[in-house]
Amino acid sequence: MRWLRLKFLQGSRQHRGRVRAWLYAHPRISRLLERGGCLHVDEFALARGIAVGLFVGFTPTVGIQTFMMLAGSLTFRANFVAAFIVSNVSNPLTMAPLYYGFNRLGDWFLRKLPVTPVPVAGLGDDVARETIAMLIGSLVIAIPAAALGYFVFLWLWRKLGLHLPVRRGDDADQ
Repeated sequence: MRWLRLKFLQGSRQHRGRVRAWLYAHPRISRLLERGGCLHVDEFALARGIAVGLFVGFTPTVGIQTFMMLAGSLTFRANFVAAFIVSNVSNPLTMAPLYYGFNRLGDWFLRKLPVTPVPVAGLGDDVARETIAMLIGSLVIAIPAAALGYFVFLWLWRKLGLHLPVRRGDDADQ
């Protein structure tokens, strides 16, 4: 067991080293991410990152999820890494059931709305209706999931008494 733990930590160090080297090689991107709060590691930035990741993960936005997470992380000063990890709630294995559920839920909401749809015979209009139903269904799930993820993370952080280690070199400079 100790061997496995050491291997995991070694791989983690190697990965962090590659990420740091990439950020060092791209100082403009590094400054943008740092100023935007995407690389901050505190309990609130992590909680906001989880909320952004859950929101984006529960929306049918395959192909642009990373850009949406980056925009959300910059907007809300959320930790991008936390958002990226949590957004994997929708992966190739869970995508089909999630999208089907979103579509059924959105269709149910559309039928309950006091708006009568215009009868159409074209295939494009059916696709548009199904897309709107899926979007509405996903938002009905994504918004509460993001809020719940934010508050549950903060609650667990405090309940478990977690804290981030303070690096002595950083405190001496300030």
